[in-house]
Amino acid sequence: MQSTARGPQLAPIRLPQIAAIAAVAALLLAVAPVAGRIGQLVHPGQTSASDDGEAPIAIAMTNPHPHALPADAQALADAVNAERAKRGLPALVRDPLLDRVAFAKAADMAARGYFGHTDPSGVTFYQRMQAWNWPTTYVAENIAFDSSEQHAQTAFVNSPPHYSNQVDPHERRIGVAVITVGKDETFYVEDFSGN
Repeated sequence: MQSTARGPQLAPIRLPQIAAIAAVAALLLAVAPVAGRIGQLVHPGQTSASDDGEAPIAIAMTNPHPHALPADAQALADAVNAERAKRGLPALVRDPLLDRVAFAKAADMAARGYFGHTDPSGVTFYQRMQAWNWPTTYVAENIAFDSSEQHAQTAFVNSPPHYSNQVDPHERRIGVAVITVGKDETFYVEDFSGN
């Protein structure tokens, strides 16, 4: 799992997480089987929080015929808001544009067989947000490649950086997409915004 990064203009309370990004990313790279980073193996159960500039990881999928799971996307959004409610935080509003951003990311990973915030062409999370004309001053993204919505949400909750994105009191909006390519091979994308 990787840690959380925010947009180019970091809030002072987010700066300690930058050190966590480097530490967790280094740990992930140290324990992951590496074959030139793009050739790393990805198994269901992998998650990642926003990381601008990370190299994508190639995935060899058993059934490369992606299709969306809108009910799972809604369940994931509901699970995020349930976690927020436990902390007395307001629910995040599903934003149609952020949903499209998340869907485009999940569909791209599924169609091109990779996992990462940065695509194989080098387009980063923040560049994608800018291309969608979304303000990048306070945005974050969680992604997972997992076997079910429940497993993905459990992984997010059990990872402090991912959970931090879900329960950040500054967040206001969320976009969610779930796309599967076969049994136990599903991409989960959560995009968050403070705007």
